[in-house]
Amino acid sequence: MLCLSGFLFATALLEQLPRGPGEAALRARVPEGFGEERAPSLESSSPRELRALPGIGETRALAIARSRFEEGPLRRPGELERIRGIGPATVERVRAALELPGR
Repeated sequence: MLCLSGFLFATALLEQLPRGPGEAALRARVPEGFGEERAPSLESSSPRELRALPGIGETRALAIARSRFEEGPLRRPGELERIRGIGPATVERVRAALELPGR
């Protein structure tokens, strides 16, 4: 949340700068994609990022991270069922969230 507010503040400041030849140089300093929201990856997201998925709280996010460490990466939402405490209903909610347009 703090990163997003910092990004919004920086964007507002950039919009107030006078336009001119130096504008491109200033905008080039902001990394491409900075501030864009992205869907968590089952393969590599941190437990904190995984908690953005529906039905995934702190305990389940940690279980997903532990499972990836012990058994290898999760490539599809259906593989979440191998984790104790995650059933078909949660898998379907996660699958639907990952398939949303714009993600």
